Amino acid sequence: MPKWLKITLGVVAAVIAVIVAIVYIAIWATSGLVEPVERQLAAMKAGNMEAAYAETSEAFQQATPMDAFIAFVDQNPILKDTASHSFTNRSINNGIGVLEGQLTSSTGGVVPVAYQLVKENGVWKIQHIQLNPAGAS
Repeated sequence: MPKWLKITLGVVAAVIAVIVAIVYIAIWATSGLVEPVERQLAAMKAGNMEAAYAETSEAFQQATPMDAFIAFVDQNPILKDTASHSFTNRSINNGIGVLEGQLTSSTGGVVPVAYQLVKENGVWKIQHIQLNPAGAS
């Protein structure tokens, strides 16, 4: 194998390794955002609205009483019937975490979703839930 080809392959391998490392670090750094959403979805599926509500931030709870939260969940049945989820966009900027992706129901229905989270006492809490966000494909 010619020396130039070995060098080129080495450079390509190094670039790929750096990209993989950056993606891994980004996913690891934002993985904590998913946990409260997963706990909330599981609580809603189990019918435990108190536990689902407990995953929301203090500001959310001040703006949205429990009965309004329950009404929102009832109006959006996918929240009680999420079989799986995927979050293709994750970010943290100025202490605000954002998850964007989709929820899939047990019957195969797919709904785009965006969550906004904030840290309270060292724990991520859900600040906002938007189903069918504008610009979602």
